[in-house]
Amino acid sequence: MPADSETTVGEDELEIRAVQTPTEIRPDEPLRVQLRLTNAGSETTTKQVALQLSGDGDQQSLETVATKQVEVSAAEPTNVTLTVEPEQLSSGEYTYAVAVGESSSPETTGSVAVLTPPTFVLDDTTENATIVRGTNVSIRANLTNAGAYRGVQTVRIAVDEDQNGQYTDAERLDESVYSLAGGQSQVSTATAHTTDMEPGRYQYKIATENTTATGTLSVQQPATFRVQNTTAPVNVTKGETANVSVVVKNVGDVDGTDNVTIRSDSLNTTYSRSVSLAANETTTVSIGVNTTNLSSGTHNHSLGTSTDTDPVSMTVQDSHFEVSDLDGPNVLYVGDVAVFSADVTNTGNITGTQSIQHRIDSDDDDRPEAYGVDRNVTLAPGESTRVRFEIDYTVTDSTEYPVEPLRLQTYVHGIYSEDARASTAMSVKPSWAKDGGSSSSSGSTSVSEGDRASLDEITQDKYGRYYDEVSGETKRQVEEIHERQPFADGLAAAEVRTREEIARQEYDADVTAGEKFNFTGLDIETQQKVESDFDAQFETDSGDRIESWDELANDTYGTSYENLTTSRQADIRTTYQDQFE
Repeated sequence: MPADSETTVGEDELEIRAVQTPTEIRPDEPLRVQLRLTNAGSETTTKQVALQLSGDGDQQSLETVATKQVEVSAAEPTNVTLTVEPEQLSSGEYTYAVAVGESSSPETTGSVAVLTPPTFVLDDTTENATIVRGTNVSIRANLTNAGAYRGVQTVRIAVDEDQNGQYTDAERLDESVYSLAGGQSQVSTATAHTTDMEPGRYQYKIATENTTATGTLSVQQPATFRVQNTTAPVNVTKGETANVSVVVKNVGDVDGTDNVTIRSDSLNTTYSRSVSLAANETTTVSIGVNTTNLSSGTHNHSLGTSTDTDPVSMTVQDSHFEVSDLDGPNVLYVGDVAVFSADVTNTGNITGTQSIQHRIDSDDDDRPEAYGVDRNVTLAPGESTRVRFEIDYTVTDSTEYPVEPLRLQTYVHGIYSEDARASTAMSVKPSWAKDGGSSSSSGSTSVSEGDRASLDEITQDKYGRYYDEVSGETKRQVEEIHERQPFADGLAAAEVRTREEIARQEYDADVTAGEKFNFTGLDIETQQKVESDFDAQFETDSGDRIESWDELANDTYGTSYENLTTSRQADIRTTYQDQFE
């Protein structure tokens, strides 16, 4: 606000009636002091009016900063303005005085303040300039207006990501404009993302229009676990634990925890161990691998952490007992000694000992059961031996015999190792049927040695009963075998299997013994396989009732099934199904 000073009396009757001046001005504004002079005399007079300033309030140090020659008539007052240009002033408090006449003393005084302009002070307040790569860091600065009145300032924050000493627009993190009153502060913040920054030191800059602050951003390598010097046994016996070890080092700049994991290419199995290491720390980790479920041969594994892996391999050694050349009776007469034998060969790569068993399917589930007839055999790699069992069979339940009583029927039996088997069929008959005999049933019969067996002979050989004594389902199956004679390769009737038996024993078809067998209920592929195995039991294909898809396709179109169009394939499938009607 302007200040007014009241009248003082000057030379020659000149009076200063009023003085007006602002109490404060900005440094870019001129200082204007306005006077009103009155001439109390009767004649016009001319005088010098001077403005004097002192920066320390000392009247003795007043300095004239502006003068003006003024003519004042006696008729009316005269207004005078004295001006001091901005470049003559600096910020601060001033005392001023006004004098009329060149030799007069100041006649009026007052004070004026030249304000301090907006002056921005920048302070880097970044709390933590050391950060682990992959995390974000906030670069902060406090901007303060140290001036006396409001001003506007722009703050720019950038990081020299390419470390070339320059700050491009692409490296700028933030640019904000702030309007601050005198004494007001504002925090400016920018976020630096370090995911794509290699570990190292990066300069950052916080700049305004007239000041700059710089700092260093240190990006650290996160905990990173590397593996080296992986070791594993070259050979390991199946069932033993293979110890695999590896040296793990944290090559990062900070502490961390990771899992050391070994994975098998052969099994869906992993073994893992958690490891915590300080920066640059090293440790050795050992993991035991269970080889019980690994097959013989070389197995590849991968061992490592989330950031580094190393391949490792080991060879699992094991014995493997193959069973071949099974020999035993096609027909066993009750009371006879049954002799079963087979060759057992160790095809593995280490010496092994296994229990070799004779098994028989006594419960008609097509899976021969062990019944205590066994022998321990030890074989070196490549070594073979002939295993022989002599067993007395009876239909009487007695402790004198090692096996359960057997009914008069056909059984699947075989010699088994822990790894393999050899099996076939055997028919159990009464002792009187050995050389022919009689029965209290509907008549008597003997097994024919001719090219064709009768229905009774087939039923006797397979089931120990006459044809009229079996169920309708069994009769139908016996009739199929009877129609397809002669048997191939000198097979006895007891060894010839029905389609139902083949489906259960060879292809695990869900067929319950004794129930009606629905051959067409099997999937097409299984039907073809079963029919092929059934046909192979006879000397000629001329009696085939069933032709495969390819056979029908070649007979009808002269090409394989897969080469036919979709519609023709559908026709072939229909023709194939018609064969079962």
